[in-house]
Parts: sequence; C-alpha cells; structure tokens
Amino acid sequence: MNSHFTWIDLSTFDVGAAKKFYRNVFDWDFIPDSSGYISCSSQETPSAGLYVMPEFLQKIHMPSFWMTYIAVEDVKAIATKARELGGKIELEEQKDWGKIVLIRDPAGAGFTCYQGDALKTERDLSSHGRWGWSELFVSDISLVRSFYTSLFDWSIENETDDRYAIFNKEKEKIASIQIAPNEIKGEKEFWAVYFTIRDQKAAKISIEQAGGRVIDGHKNTDGKHLLAYDNQGAAFLITESKQQKPKAIGLPHSYKAQPKLKWRSLIGLIMIYLIILFEQNWAWGALFLFWVIPDLKSGTTYFIEPLSRRSNPFLYWTVVLTWLLLAIYLLMDAVF
Repeated sequence: MNSHFTWIDLSTFDVGAAKKFYRNVFDWDFIPDSSGYISCSSQETPSAGLYVMPEFLQKIHMPSFWMTYIAVEDVKAIATKARELGGKIELEEQKDWGKIVLIRDPAGAGFTCYQGDALKTERDLSSHGRWGWSELFVSDISLVRSFYTSLFDWSIENETDDRYAIFNKEKEKIASIQIAPNEIKGEKEFWAVYFTIRDQKAAKISIEQAGGRVIDGHKNTDGKHLLAYDNQGAAFLITESKQQKPKAIGLPHSYKAQPKLKWRSLIGLIMIYLIILFEQNWAWGALFLFWVIPDLKSGTTYFIEPLSRRSNPFLYWTVVLTWLLLAIYLLMDAVF
C-alpha cells in the first residue's frame, strides 16, 4: 500500500545514553547493523530505529528528534511534487536499505518518504513500548491541508473544532492533525510520535528516573496523552494501552513477565534491622552512602517524591548533599 506510515527513528547525539533511556522506559532491545544504524525491538518486534545525528545537523544545533517515515513507490517523483506544492526538500539519499527524501511541509513540519522494503513495522495501540499513532501538530491547517491531500491522495475530515482525521484512499483512518497554539506545542510544527505504555503514572516516573521529563497532558478524542522529552531533548507522546491495564501497578519496573529482584531494597531493609538489633549507629552512615551513590549515577533521588537532577536541580542536590553529609558525620563520629 502506498503513502502509509511505515517506520520511525530517532536522531540523537549519544547513542549509548539513548539506548539506556529507552531500555529503561520501554524495555527495548537493540540490534545494530554494519553501518551503525540500530533497530529497536519490543518483545522481539521491530519498533523503531536509532542512529547518531549527522554532523551537518549537529553543526546547525539541531535538537535530537523523532522522525516519521511514509512509504512511497517513487521518492524522486514525490520530491518533485512536494516542491511544486510548496514543500522544501532537506535531504535526498540512497541507503543500503532503500531511498529516502526528507521533506518539510509549507508549515515547516518534517517527515521522511521512504522507498524500500527493509524499514517497516505495524503501529500497535495495545502493546507496551510500541509505536502507537502519528499526529501532525500545526497552528493553522490551511497551511498544509491541500499539500497533504495533493501529495499523498489523502482525505482530511474534521472531527472536532481543533482536530482532523486523515484517511487513505481505502477510507482507513491512518493519522490525525491537531491544531494547537504555540503555548502547547512550542514554536515548531511537527509530526508527533505516540508510544503505547501500560500505565501513565508508572511511565512518567520511569521517564524522570531515566533523566527525561514529562511536560503536560494532551487531551483529544482518543483520550489523555502525556508529552515527554528523553534525556537528550527528543519529544514524544505516550498513550495508555487500549487493553485493560493490570489491577495493581507499583513503581515502574521493566514490564517483563517475571519481576526483577530489587536487591538494593532488600539489602537496605536487612541493614536497617541489623542496625537496630545490634545498636550500631555508625552503620546508618554506610546505609546513606549505599542509598545515595546510585542516585548520583542515575540523576534521580527520592525524598517523599522523585527528584530529577535535570528537572529539579536545586532540590536534587540539596537532598543528595544532605545524605552525603549525614553519612560522613555518622561514620566520622564512630571513628573519633
């Protein structure tokens, strides 16, 4: 089928940091190819791509970003037609896995047209960590409506005052357009990537623990979604699975079938009982160190609630330094 959504990938600065973030949030596995392009899989199903941002984009201070791919039969013909309709061609390349052309619509939103068979996955609104939906955020639909209907032979129909549905030639709903002011979407127009998660509250904590941040809720006819940024500033949205979520979900975990042993918590509890039983107050200092050192590595600590080094730097460092000073005081008191 032509002109359908087929793939997404992340252009990022630090691949290692990105892998760590999305493994913690979506439980992804990663498989690199010979060129360095990395396939991200959720439960052995290809879900997205990941690669280092090209130098020419880094030089113009392009932020890390998620890109949406639309499958076409002839990228050269699409590029020519896009220019005629007022679009801008940013990049044309021949890759080992196919041909691509990066296009910006008349409002400035970027997307990639792809000719090939290697990059493809199905969107999934029921499985954790999968690409769930695609939505164009713009300030004024009149800037782009005729562009997309002419370029891809789509039809665009109004759903509410500020949201439109995109249908293909087979009358299947394949995407949406959201009219949003800059206060909500920022200054740029963009194609938003939605990821399916099991529980929004748990996902929010997972994102913040991994060094990202969650901005606000976005409501539309499909429900409430959360706008988030990863640990390098790439924006994405998360939406709850259409399947019934588990009855009891605690703090975020890996979402694997079998829960992982929380050995840090287990050791900490054992230390508390031993300290009280044997009245060894100096060991509180060791416990505080055991508590705070991993938080220095992760960038998130806790005091009543999660505190991120990136989002709440003052409170984060105040709490971390408090634990460190208490640890030093108790250990030094035992020695002297």
